[in-house]
Amino acid sequence: MMATLSKITEIILDQEIAEKEFVEQISRFCKNECYIYAIIPVYEKELLKDLSTKFIAVKSVPLSRFFTWDTGHLGYVKDSQKEFLYEFYLRSTTMDYIIFSEIDVSGHLQTINKKNKDIYKIFELNKIPHITIGPDGQWLNIIEYN
Repeated sequence: MMATLSKITEIILDQEIAEKEFVEQISRFCKNECYIYAIIPVYEKELLKDLSTKFIAVKSVPLSRFFTWDTGHLGYVKDSQKEFLYEFYLRSTTMDYIIFSEIDVSGHLQTINKKNKDIYKIFELNKIPHITIGPDGQWLNIIEYN
């Protein structure tokens, strides 16, 4: 049995990337609809309001080991029109977990808990292609498997 290797491609983003350009970058890899998986902190009230019925919250998870009041909503958006991609990109410096993928992994989100809130592991363990945003929104990481 051959091991499945991941291929990671980094796409450098312009410092002042416009929404249209960002969506085009994501659309190269998410050609059809795009699922956005995230843990949205409760203090992101404006984002939660903007998403209203589009964001499917699966559960609340603590964001800190020490502060019980610091929680977030784990969930996803099925973004068929790719209208929310840029909103999540703009908040990527204040949110730890944002993943874009064409694959619906919503059934796996229940495995996330207080001790293990690393949603990236769902994609890695199941070898599901996905896109993450690098630190400070400077690049995209495209993770593919062969």
